Amino acid sequence: MLDALKSSFRKEVCPYCFEPYRLAETPFRCASPAVRCAPEVDTVRAQFWREKSPAPMGRVLPPNGKFQKESRCPICNQMSRKRICPHCHMDLPHTTGKYRNLIFAVIGAKEAGKSHYLAVLIEQIRKHVGPAVGMLLEPLDDHTIKRYRQDFHEPIYRRGTTIRATQSALADRSVQLPLVYTLTFTGKDLFGRKAIKGVVTLVFFDTAGEDLNSRDTMNTVNKYIYRADGVILLLDPLQLDNVRDKLGGSAPLPSVNTEAATILERTTELIRLGRSLSLESKITTPVAIAFSKFDAVESLIDPQMQLNAQPDHRAGYDVSDFHAVSSEMQSLLQDWDGGVIPQQAETHYRKSGFFGLTALGCNPHGDQKIPRVLPRRVEDPFLWLLHCHGLIPTARRS
Repeated sequence: MLDALKSSFRKEVCPYCFEPYRLAETPFRCASPAVRCAPEVDTVRAQFWREKSPAPMGRVLPPNGKFQKESRCPICNQMSRKRICPHCHMDLPHTTGKYRNLIFAVIGAKEAGKSHYLAVLIEQIRKHVGPAVGMLLEPLDDHTIKRYRQDFHEPIYRRGTTIRATQSALADRSVQLPLVYTLTFTGKDLFGRKAIKGVVTLVFFDTAGEDLNSRDTMNTVNKYIYRADGVILLLDPLQLDNVRDKLGGSAPLPSVNTEAATILERTTELIRLGRSLSLESKITTPVAIAFSKFDAVESLIDPQMQLNAQPDHRAGYDVSDFHAVSSEMQSLLQDWDGGVIPQQAETHYRKSGFFGLTALGCNPHGDQKIPRVLPRRVEDPFLWLLHCHGLIPTARRS
């Protein structure tokens, strides 16, 4: 009971609007079927999400200012445990207050491959990496199931085509709804039996590249960045002038977009402002800076690089592999674009890592077709963030 009381006054962050709240402040929503308790339009939710034709839903049951696990509807007399956010009135995950929440932001310029990365990352965690290291990733709500299937999985894995560009949140507020999952860690107990070691609620947020193009837009729609527990910044090597020159037109190239150094600068400023941090304070949010589309520049790198090795995280996180790859990527950044981004990361962030990956394993800029998905190292930034939060132990050296 004491733990429950403590959690009711602990600050949580809504995974949809990213506003902080306390469990003691959360309203509930009547969970009775419509034939028993007439639904009504939730005007707070409709106004927040700018819904043009809001559908009626269970009535809102206001909080009583005290700790409560459930609330009784005064109309149908039914008890409900369906909590909603006091700010945006979205249904809160049933894990709220029970397990730790982690918000991971995937950012990058337009055409950096954010949506493709997220689509393949989730597929890899669920079907390959997760089972190998004892992690189970499961969608937490119907929105996540529908949106991932429709917007991410169907284009790549069923139709073999690229994902359409993410709409700006200024034009479509619904894109601000993230993908929410539970990540369950399994292992063995003292008696050698399979057991659940821990559970976290995981929030993935994919943002439109143009929403990172100006400070004003970032301040308006990207508050999730300074609420995030980890940031993955995708850097398209095909945006770098030296790389484009070296390839010499041997591959289709994307249009030139906002420089990654500029996006990192704006992200850093947003986090400092949002968290009221001084310039002297290092940001505690770990930032993973990853070269995306690395298959397109393989002709420019040494095939003996550690990046081309296959890490094994089954016994824990392979820190030696991380340090080797991070050092290689920083050297490439130095050669291809100067040392601005590594200097930014070292100056402003307490923890930073550099990665190289390919989500698709091909360059579809020409015909937008994906003949076969061949991902490589897409899980590296994600596993590193989990390691930074103490959720994956360091592998013991034999």
